[in-house]
Amino acid sequence: MAIIVNGVELADTDLEREMPVHADTPDSAQAALTAAVLRRVLLDEAAQLHIVATAQGDEAMIEALLDHQLAETAAPTHEECERHYLADLERWRVNERARVSHILFQVTERVDLTALRQRAQQTLDELLHVDDLELRFVHFARSLSNCPSGVDGGALGEIGRGDTIAAFERAVFAAPAGTLCPVLVETEFGFHIIRVHEKSQGSVLPFEQVELRIRVAMSQALRDLAERRYVMEAVGRANIQGWKDGVAT
Repeated sequence: MAIIVNGVELADTDLEREMPVHADTPDSAQAALTAAVLRRVLLDEAAQLHIVATAQGDEAMIEALLDHQLAETAAPTHEECERHYLADLERWRVNERARVSHILFQVTERVDLTALRQRAQQTLDELLHVDDLELRFVHFARSLSNCPSGVDGGALGEIGRGDTIAAFERAVFAAPAGTLCPVLVETEFGFHIIRVHEKSQGSVLPFEQVELRIRVAMSQALRDLAERRYVMEAVGRANIQGWKDGVAT
């Protein structure tokens, strides 16, 4: 069935125009269809409001429309920014460091994943119950680890936030100093047994230093929310046939 927006039927070229942008989405054809409908709706809104863009093209016209309609979007207050800061102080911690060792059971193309995980878990279970953790950890790192650090007993030296992949980092900085992580840590490289030797907690940046960054992020979030609401309202005002809730009918 044809899709008609405010009396104008969408053409095949309207959908083809959107396809490259949505090629990687799970349902690219449906996403392109939705984008084409929304483009037509917003261009009609711009025409009705006599919006003038400073540049040529649909994108410039839609941007000018949204700037005009959302110009009075409320900015976050000082108090709101401060509440956001206090709600997640760890987000602003800097210079946090940890001295770490690990044993890597590497995932490769032909490895038996179940057997590899079992072997890693058995090694961790043994390390969690030994009296001489230092010697046994070094021994296992040298004999079992698939990381080059194995020759040094698994020692990775000091790492900071952002130095390693996310799952590994989370485990390191969640563990107390002088402990062995009690669970295997799985990453794209394989299964890790992680030992945290020493930690430096760093410091939390004061609110005054990060208020502008928080304000910019919150302002953008408020703008995005207002934009979604406006687009939904514009769709509600439009006369659309053959399309409902993102699906052709």
